[in-house]
Amino acid sequence: MKTAFASFAIMGLLFGGSAIAADLPVKGPWPAPPVRAFTWTACYLGGSAEGAFGHKESADPTAFVTGAPSVALVTSDPSGWLIGAQAGCDFQFSPSAVVGIEGTFSGGRIKGRSDIVPFGSPGDNATVFARLDALAAMTGRLGYAIDRSLLYGKAGFAWADERYSATGILGSTPFDLEGPKTRFAWTVGAGLEWAFSDFWSVRLEYDFYDFGSHGVTFIDSDSGLAVGSVNVKQTIQTVELGLTFRFTAGPPPAPPVLTK
Repeated sequence: MKTAFASFAIMGLLFGGSAIAADLPVKGPWPAPPVRAFTWTACYLGGSAEGAFGHKESADPTAFVTGAPSVALVTSDPSGWLIGAQAGCDFQFSPSAVVGIEGTFSGGRIKGRSDIVPFGSPGDNATVFARLDALAAMTGRLGYAIDRSLLYGKAGFAWADERYSATGILGSTPFDLEGPKTRFAWTVGAGLEWAFSDFWSVRLEYDFYDFGSHGVTFIDSDSGLAVGSVNVKQTIQTVELGLTFRFTAGPPPAPPVLTK
């Protein structure tokens, strides 16, 4: 009797254990994480370093000192550097097309000078200086993306803060004329940007700024009175190397799920 009871008990444990084991989940291998395609859709903020050169043409402002009209053309080719920042947003609306808007601001020093032919008396001399201290722009961008590389063009409007001066000696009397000016321009450019991670990218960009021909009023530094205005025609070109952080880089991957 005891032997039969023991046999039934052992069989119950075996079959019951098998049933419980069948109900337990079976741990399979972790699935491969979903692949997230890179996208240029993002808002961003970054910094840049720029080399700049330009060309200026104007009438001779020292004619205000001599009192005689002048048809002499004063030219200079300013050059220098700028350090700045850029911010904007891009949207990739097809497999390759990217459109965006961007604002930039740079400060530094782009300067040039032109020595004027002496007025005729021994010791007479004059020099015209031109200096650009700040440059800002608002542009639209249109690009063609090849995975993490973006070839783009841009166009928009720009603003610059400039300083002009004419200094020298006339008849043994020194003079100093100043001409501060805020100028506006249209701008176009092109560049190549490469995203070396989901959030960081570097770019190399060329920009052209045309400020047209506009009047600059010169003021006598001693009296503070305006002495006259001359038209200054100007263009600026810059080559920029920039680093950008992109705040949004597509949706995060879904968490893995265990399978039975």
